[in-house]
Amino acid sequence: MTFSVHSMASVNSALQHMSMLQSESAKVHDRIATGLKVGSASDNGTVWAMAQVMRTDNQSRASALTSIDLGTGVVETALAGSEGISDLMVEMHAKLVAATDTTLDEQSWRSLMTDFIELGNQATRLAENASFNDLNLLKSGGEDLSVLIGANPGSTLTISAEDLSDGGGIFDAGLAATLPQGDNSIVVTQPTSADVTAFESSMTDVNSAISRLGVGLKSLTIQKTLLVKQMDATSAGIGNLVDADLGRESARLQALQVREQLGIQALEIANRSPRIILSFFQ
Repeated sequence: MTFSVHSMASVNSALQHMSMLQSESAKVHDRIATGLKVGSASDNGTVWAMAQVMRTDNQSRASALTSIDLGTGVVETALAGSEGISDLMVEMHAKLVAATDTTLDEQSWRSLMTDFIELGNQATRLAENASFNDLNLLKSGGEDLSVLIGANPGSTLTISAEDLSDGGGIFDAGLAATLPQGDNSIVVTQPTSADVTAFESSMTDVNSAISRLGVGLKSLTIQKTLLVKQMDATSAGIGNLVDADLGRESARLQALQVREQLGIQALEIANRSPRIILSFFQ
C-alpha cells in the first residue's frame, strides 16, 4: 500500500462521493419543497418545453372560457327578451282577433287596437332593452355575436342577431307605421281576418327566432363543457410530466441521508490513513 500526504486519493474519492450525495440531496429537497420534478428547463429541457406549450394552450382556453361566459350572458338575455315578446304577441293576437268582430262599434274595436298597440310598444321596448355588456341581438341593427370557443383564435361560434324590432323582418305588428306609437291614430280601418293571418305568420317567425337563439345557447353550453374537460385533461397531463411523486422523493431522501452518514464515516476512515505515516517516524 502506498501512502502520500500530497495526493490522498482515498480522501479525494470520499469527498467527491459526499459532494455527489449532497448535490442529489439538494435536488430531492427542492422537488419536495416545490412539488415539481421539472421546475425549470435545467431539470429537463424537453419536458419543460412540452409543459410550457400545454400551459400556453390552457391559458388560451381560459380566455375562450371567459368569452363563452360573456356570450352566454348575451344570448340568455336575448332569449329572455324574445320569450317575453312572444308572450306579448299571444296577448296581441287575442286583441286583434277580438277587434275583427264586425258587431263591434268603432269605439270598441279602436279600444281593442289601443291595447294591441300598447302591448306592441312593450314588445318593442323589450327588444331595445335586451342588452348584456352593451351587446344586443334583438334590436334593430344588432350585430351577430362571435364567441371564441377554443385555444385557436380561429375557433369561433357565431350566434346570429335576430331583429325583433317592429318591421325588422321578424316581428311585424302589421300597422301603417312601426311601433312604438303613442295612440291608435295609425289604425284607419277595422282589422280583418287577413290581418290576423299576417300577424300569425309574424308570431311563427318570432318563435323560429327564439328556437335559433335556444340552439345557440345550447351550443355554447356544450362548447363550455368540452373546454373545461380539455383544460382538466391538459392540467393532468402537465402534472404527469412535471409533478414530483412526493412518496418516492421522501423515500429517496431517507436513503440519501443514510448514504451521507456512511459517506461521512468513509471520509473519517480515509482521513486516518495518511496518519499511519507518522508511525514510521516513532
